[in-house]
Amino acid sequence: MQHLDPGTLSMAALDEPLDTDSQVHLDGCDACASEVRELNGVVLAARGDITAAPLESPDSQVWAAIHQELGLQPALSTDPLTSPSPVQDATPVSELSQLRAEKRTFTPKFLIAAVTAGVLTGAGAVWAVQQVRAEAAPDLVAQSQLDPLAGFTAGGSASVFTSDDGVRTLQITVTEDQADGYQEVWLIAPDLQQMYSLGVIGGGTSSLVIPDNVDLVAFPIVDVSDEPLDGDPLHSGVSVLRGTLEAEVG
Repeated sequence: MQHLDPGTLSMAALDEPLDTDSQVHLDGCDACASEVRELNGVVLAARGDITAAPLESPDSQVWAAIHQELGLQPALSTDPLTSPSPVQDATPVSELSQLRAEKRTFTPKFLIAAVTAGVLTGAGAVWAVQQVRAEAAPDLVAQSQLDPLAGFTAGGSASVFTSDDGVRTLQITVTEDQADGYQEVWLIAPDLQQMYSLGVIGGGTSSLVIPDNVDLVAFPIVDVSDEPLDGDPLHSGVSVLRGTLEAEVG
């Protein structure tokens, strides 16, 4: 299936009308619709309308992984976001003093053992996360510093990573969003005439997938443009940041 190009996805995220074929594809393609929702959240944040951006709850598998890693009791296995909290019966007043007395019977050895167990559990969780990250770490293949163009003072950097399955990702960091409209990322040829749009970003760090048909040797320039909210998918001609990717050696 041929998915929508980045320019069309950007227009959809800006609530601009699409041609009939593109709209039909978007209505029936979960992948493109998901990307439009993500881009729309960036646009809403750029406009300052953060309250309109949808908030997503983590999948129940996230809680299951946390429960397993921390070794919690079976009674806590249910995702707290998907089930109502049980209403506990009130403790009779006559039992409160006994409960307090029992709580005061903890010995120093017990407390030391509890703290040690907590530290070991935390260390195990950190080690597991580090192992997963190490195994899944993509390869850095190219990078560039991004310098501000005339009229701008923001800085930034761009790095290209390749995953085990061959997917290339441009990780781009912008120190400050200085665009009057919204920021769009482009890969441009040295003649500054041919270019590909990768998508819309805000301030901070963002990751964008590089299409398989884009040759980074032919399109090595990373450009961040200031795009007005006019629905025009072409480059505005106003660049905020720019840099040239250089391949990593070794």
